[in-house]
Amino acid sequence: MAVDLTDSDKRKEYLTEKLDDLLDGINESYGVTLMEELISRLETTVNEFNDEVNSLMDQLKAIGVKRGELLDKIKSGGNGEEEEERGSEDEDQRDMSAWEKRLEEIEKK
Repeated sequence: MAVDLTDSDKRKEYLTEKLDDLLDGINESYGVTLMEELISRLETTVNEFNDEVNSLMDQLKAIGVKRGELLDKIKSGGNGEEEEERGSEDEDQRDMSAWEKRLEEIEKK
C-alpha cells in the first residue's frame, strides 16, 4: 500500500489508522487524549525533519554552485592581474604551488 506522505491530510489519516490499531487495548480511558498528543508530536517531528532536510538541500545546492564557479575559474586560467598580484606576495605564499596560489586567490573573491 503506497501512502502519499506529502499531503498533510493523507499523512494524518495514515497515522490515525495505525494508532487506532495500537491503541485498541487502552482506548477506553486514555485513547483519544493519547492519540491526539501522539499525532501532534509526530506532526511536529515530521515538520522539523522536513525543514532540516530542505535546509540541507539548499546548502548542498549553494555549495555545488560555488564549486562549479571555482571549477570554471580554474579551467579558464588566470589573467595578467592575478600574475602581478602573485609576484607581490610574501615568502610563505611563494613557497606554495601555483595551484594553491590560484585557489587561495579564488577563495578570497
